[in-house]
Amino acid sequence: MDLTRKKRTRLYEEVAEKIRSLIQDGTLSTGDQLLPERQLAETLGVSRSAVREALTSLVSQGLLEITPGSGAYVKEVNIKDLIDPFANIVLKEIDGIFDLLEARLVIESGAARIAAKRADGADLYSMYELVCNMENDVKEGRNTDDSDSKFHFSVVRAAHNPVLQNLMTVLMGLMKEYYSPSRQKLVEQQENRQLWSQQHGRVYEAIKNGDAEAAVAAVSEHINTSIQELKKLKGIEE
Repeated sequence: MDLTRKKRTRLYEEVAEKIRSLIQDGTLSTGDQLLPERQLAETLGVSRSAVREALTSLVSQGLLEITPGSGAYVKEVNIKDLIDPFANIVLKEIDGIFDLLEARLVIESGAARIAAKRADGADLYSMYELVCNMENDVKEGRNTDDSDSKFHFSVVRAAHNPVLQNLMTVLMGLMKEYYSPSRQKLVEQQENRQLWSQQHGRVYEAIKNGDAEAAVAAVSEHINTSIQELKKLKGIEE
């Protein structure tokens, strides 16, 4: 068995996954230029050949385009194309938004369980930074949407499972499309922002400690809180 080849293949896939995640959570936007190949390799601590293979893979997936003599750029990815097949389901069902939140509960709690075992130093640093960002946003009275959504993506990303990441991208696209008006009413309440920030902290601590059950419980508590608050907002009794 060629273990060297296996390791190399795995390495370029990990590099591709990191870049893909940055695109999915909005850290890299359409038109953004990636670092030059040499700098990207140094930043990620991998060989240039691994970076080159990763970029080629992402180009074939339609996420990047490479301009000769200029570099690699993020292509426009139409999230609407991904979410449209599910949109009619959400619109037709009276409880569509609650179905979305329930789906997030299943995917994110499962991802958190895996992340508690797989998260590496970079994953934990990203989560910690986003927890701090949200805490500061709450203290300063700023909008928390950006740090909030990026934290949720960071948890799923820490599971190192591309399928989960793509499912999360679709779900978050649907949430943004159909949940934003209701969410904004909840976000306006300072106590909600404070509570969500604290709950993010508990999710991070559980994953950092490698406690899978605590991670699942923390994510479940967090999303169930949103479900209950939304029911109150819509006047839905248990």
